[in-house]
Amino acid sequence: MQRAFLLPLVLAAAVLPACGDCRGATPGEAAAADDWPQWRGRCRDGHVPALPRTMPPLRLLWKRPVAGACDAGIAVSAGRVLMPDHDEKQDAYRCLDAEKGTDLWTRTFPNDREMDYAAGPRATPLVYQGKVYALGAFGELYCFDLGSGKTVWQKDFAKDFSAQVPKWGFCGSPLVARGKLIVNPGGKAALAALEPETGKLLWQGEGGRANYSSFIAGVFGGVEQVVGHDDASLGGWDLATGKRLWSIAMEQGGARFIVPTPVAVGGKLLVADSNNDTQLFAFGKDGVIIESPVAKSEDLAPEVMTPVAAGDLVLGQSKRLVCLDAADGLKTLWTEPAKVFKSDCHLIVADGVALGLNNRGEAALFSFDRSGAKILGQAKLCQRTLMHPTVALGRLYLRDGEFLYCYALRE
Repeated sequence: MQRAFLLPLVLAAAVLPACGDCRGATPGEAAAADDWPQWRGRCRDGHVPALPRTMPPLRLLWKRPVAGACDAGIAVSAGRVLMPDHDEKQDAYRCLDAEKGTDLWTRTFPNDREMDYAAGPRATPLVYQGKVYALGAFGELYCFDLGSGKTVWQKDFAKDFSAQVPKWGFCGSPLVARGKLIVNPGGKAALAALEPETGKLLWQGEGGRANYSSFIAGVFGGVEQVVGHDDASLGGWDLATGKRLWSIAMEQGGARFIVPTPVAVGGKLLVADSNNDTQLFAFGKDGVIIESPVAKSEDLAPEVMTPVAAGDLVLGQSKRLVCLDAADGLKTLWTEPAKVFKSDCHLIVADGVALGLNNRGEAALFSFDRSGAKILGQAKLCQRTLMHPTVALGRLYLRDGEFLYCYALRE
């Protein structure tokens, strides 16, 4: 097991994310089509409106130094980049101009504690209605004003929910659904729904301690619910009340972790990880999951990387690129063994084209369909990195331990 790649990537979806035309989104949750306001993008599913059809020479627009290694993802919204950062003495949350990379504001908080893989934030910030929601590795949850950086409110998972800090830190990226801010502290609440404007507790959902996977929200079996992993099981919680609707025990492995985020595929739920392989679950009309999966694949068993669904196709990476058919029992349609896909690789898709970035900082653009994949081009973009890349405003944002980079994806 590649334990060295586990923790930072836990920074860590029908979904109900903070976007206007995604499935089930409510008025007022709109984000611009070209923004990336949260974990895995606008609709929390790894999709973007467009990617180039040919691999252009990726032009570096700007780069700026960072404090050190910190593998939390970044958000881009309203022309601003929200980037967690960390050195040996403090956490920093930086707001940069998305076009120029210049500083707009920075908030710093003391953090000289120690943790495997550095003690900086793991979670991707969430931008929603002029606020930024950021979570530190030790459970400090902050709400900042997007314009000024001023702290609007803050919580502490250990103090407010009697939560224990997981061995590799709190990693679940905050989520907004139906106007509720959803976090997963563990302790007194496996899940908690907060009022985004004030941090007021709306409901608590029962369950175990926090795992390392982010949650999604969606309509499953006709019921709006939040779905994800606690430390012992996969579960669903009623979005309106926080009542736990169902639970399925999942193998956690000797180190007890699950990292990849669940994925919504045609009303069903796809979960994939190195302990349980890839499974596809259906739901009854009451919103309760059917315990036996309708399909399973042993060909895709990612330790940290979340698969991406494109219609009935499921793209994932575990030592190679794998394409499964969700409409035909998760049948393996093809695999692509190119070197870039042998290392842990995040995937972003748009209408038959995908961009992959592996942990060596190597990117590959490729087209795909049911018959196979065609690599359109490859490039070395940075040094070792574990963060999920961000595509917004026609640009690709990524970082390593030295710099944050902004590349042009289109002229």
